[in-house]
Amino acid sequence: MKNTHIVYGFVTALAIIIVNLVLYVTGNAFNSWAQYVGYVPFLIGLILNANAFSKANEEGVTFGKLFASCYKACAIITLVVLAWSYIAFAIFPDMMDKGMEMARQKMSERGNISQEQMDQGMEMTRKYFKVFMAMGIIFGYMFVGAIFSLIGAGLAKKKPTTTMPY
Repeated sequence: MKNTHIVYGFVTALAIIIVNLVLYVTGNAFNSWAQYVGYVPFLIGLILNANAFSKANEEGVTFGKLFASCYKACAIITLVVLAWSYIAFAIFPDMMDKGMEMARQKMSERGNISQEQMDQGMEMTRKYFKVFMAMGIIFGYMFVGAIFSLIGAGLAKKKPTTTMPY
């Protein structure tokens, strides 16, 4: 079997990084709708990977093999985006402050916690921000990636390798 997940994983990760960078530079990265915009190239990349994997193997692939190829690409995407996130926080140190301010606003909008509890929560978040970020990226991308991999595997062309007697 010919593999496509490495190339599509890196290209898709690059597209996600570019989209997120454009959102950050334009000041839209912390808008509620912008959190989902990065998933568009993620879905498209996995669908394109599934189609390329199917085509590279002359459509003689199963749903499981397509899903596996997409999920491998998803793992590559997750690792590249995780690495980029750490680099981005080094390049743009104000990114964490903006994220913390957004979290504080959301807490205050709820109104069901005291100022002291909010300060304690913010201190805890600031202390473990990079750990929380890494876990959020890993679990978020791998979970959403599983769903997108199912979609990609379902959309790609497949030829049955065996015929069923009627």
